[in-house]
Amino acid sequence: MTSLIFLGTGAGGFRGSSRFKSSVFLGDLLFDCGAGAAGRLEDLGLLERLEAIFITHLHSDHLSGLYDTLVAMVVAKRNRPLKIYSPPGLSALLNAYAALGNKLSDEPNNFELKIYESQDIRAEVNGKRVESLKLDHVVTNLGFLVETPSFRLFYTGDTREPSDAQSLKVDYLIHEATFSGKQRELAKKYGHSTSTEAAETAIILKAKKLFITHVDNHLDTPSEKEVEAQQVFQDTVLPDDLEAFNI
Repeated sequence: MTSLIFLGTGAGGFRGSSRFKSSVFLGDLLFDCGAGAAGRLEDLGLLERLEAIFITHLHSDHLSGLYDTLVAMVVAKRNRPLKIYSPPGLSALLNAYAALGNKLSDEPNNFELKIYESQDIRAEVNGKRVESLKLDHVVTNLGFLVETPSFRLFYTGDTREPSDAQSLKVDYLIHEATFSGKQRELAKKYGHSTSTEAAETAIILKAKKLFITHVDNHLDTPSEKEVEAQQVFQDTVLPDDLEAFNI
């Protein structure tokens, strides 16, 4: 069994602190690293378990916790490499933080940081194969397909539907559901999906289970999105922050 833990399930515009920004932990991988992810990784004892981080795109709600996470690893005296996979542009952002004086690599015993920036990512981490798929957002966004001997899982980041991900077949789908079906045109305008569209995609991908995430709470409540998705795809869950599943 592999642990799937939702560290942050809120969209960029989510109001309040009940849901942090996007971040999902899977076994020893982290997908996106929104604000607050570092503290939650430390609280759950997951920081040392991390082997690789995959960033879907460079919007702040998906990576604003990344530098804090790296600094936390320095403080914890991590002694093995960390790999980060991202669309192009991440190194420049990390260098900008470092230029402010919070260094990651001044001390001789600091861990090695390996950053791979590409729109075509293929990686293998402890028996898990991860491949990227470019999705339709307002900036370059990479969805990630994770394959193990036991399951296939796809994580969307942000995407407008229909997307190229609909050509996949998976066991588990983690799909953004920023808006409800009533806001379909708004979702399309801003490169996002509705809860209905996430559920429709789960059917097309023949998923066993759908996790909706990246929910907003301006126009509809998160629970309304969950109910709406369940009307289309019954085995839908909107996880609470810090909720964990074994897959």
